[in-house]
Amino acid sequence: MLLSNLDIFCRRWLLERSLPIHYYCEALFHSATCIQILTQDTLQIINAANLPTDATGSAELPDDFDEDLSVCIPVGQTLVALPKQDWITPLRLHDTTSGEFVPYNTLAEDEDDTFFGFTGSWNYYYNVDSYGSFTGRQFGATGGTLAGYKILKSQRRIQMTEGFVDSNIVLLYVSDGQRADSASQVDTKAGQTVKAFIDWQRSPNATNEQSPEGRTFYNQKRRLRTLLNPLTKADFINILRSSYTATIKF
Repeated sequence: MLLSNLDIFCRRWLLERSLPIHYYCEALFHSATCIQILTQDTLQIINAANLPTDATGSAELPDDFDEDLSVCIPVGQTLVALPKQDWITPLRLHDTTSGEFVPYNTLAEDEDDTFFGFTGSWNYYYNVDSYGSFTGRQFGATGGTLAGYKILKSQRRIQMTEGFVDSNIVLLYVSDGQRADSASQVDTKAGQTVKAFIDWQRSPNATNEQSPEGRTFYNQKRRLRTLLNPLTKADFINILRSSYTATIKF
């Protein structure tokens, strides 16, 4: 991937439109706005951050965080994604003495998990015959996991479930693109889209998306999305072959 910057895009636009350098600031402002729009759906900047969690299982969000793609735990060279858990409370407990945040105490070690003195595995022996075969009659078993996370944008942090205290998580997220300037690195394929947006915003139809200038920008945006698509012929063939299953017939 070849990268350029907004300074080159703006200067090239001035040369192509035969305009003096006095219009550079206006072109740079419109091009920065264009990058903010493109990073929402087309020219997404995906970053990865290794975040440490504190004693309460909380981690601070990166400064340029816009939307999370996944929160993972590193297992060797593999990232295992965790599900979102909406039941996690956004409220935090304070130590009345020190004023620091403290974790919720579930008192799991004090809970009695027996059934009339028998452990929870007693029903397994109840549902087998004399040969050790399972006889059924177990209902309501569920799957899934209670481990997960919740994004708290208002507090600029991630709250993890129990078990992630003083550990590390990997956050895959989309950057907001709000910090674009003349030195911001942009894919060279976005040049025509940026210049089309500058032309649209300098026209009398800057607020009309159905104007010829607005439609030109959106056509260039669709073209950019096509150019950025990484799928190739080999990828399509591999997807089709991977989705095909064969059955042995007797």
